[in-house]
Amino acid sequence: MKAGRIISLLAAGGLCLAAAGARAAESFSLGGHTLGLPYDAILNDPAYDCESLAGCFLFSACAYKATGAVAFKGTPIDRLTLYFTGERLSGIAAGFQESRFDEVAERLAQDYGPGTIETREAEPGANSTRAVLVWRQGSRLLRLERSSKTGRSSVIVAERNFISELIEP
Repeated sequence: MKAGRIISLLAAGGLCLAAAGARAAESFSLGGHTLGLPYDAILNDPAYDCESLAGCFLFSACAYKATGAVAFKGTPIDRLTLYFTGERLSGIAAGFQESRFDEVAERLAQDYGPGTIETREAEPGANSTRAVLVWRQGSRLLRLERSSKTGRSSVIVAERNFISELIEP
C-alpha cells in the first residue's frame, strides 16, 4: 500500500515537472512574432511600414499600421514595432494603456511564472508607481513597464544584448 502511494506521488510529481517544463519552453512572443523571425517575412507585408523607420542594413525597424488590431495577453496594443539587426528579429516593442498593466502582469505570471521586480517606485505627483517586471528565457527577456507619468505601459521582447537599445531613459 505504501509502495502504491509512493509511485502515485512520484507520477504526480513527474507530471508537475513536465507541465512546468512545457510552460517554460514556450517562447516569448508579441503580436504573433517571435525573436529570430527573418526580415523578409515582414518586408513585403502591407500591414507593416518598413520604409519610414528604415535604418541601415544592420538595423531596421517596421511599424504595424493598424492601431488597436493586435492584442497582447488580451489587452489591445496601440503601437507595435519590430526591430531587426541584420536579417533577424531582435526586438519587439508595444504600448498599451497604463490601467491594463496589472492585468497583463497577472497573465504573464500565469504563463511564465513570477517576474523579477526590477523597479518599483512612486512617481512624484502620481497616484501609482512606476514598475518594471522582467522575465528571462536564456538570452531573451520580456520587460513590462508601467509609467504613471506618461499614462502608458509598454512591453518589450528582446535579446538580452539588444534590450538597452529599446529602453528610453
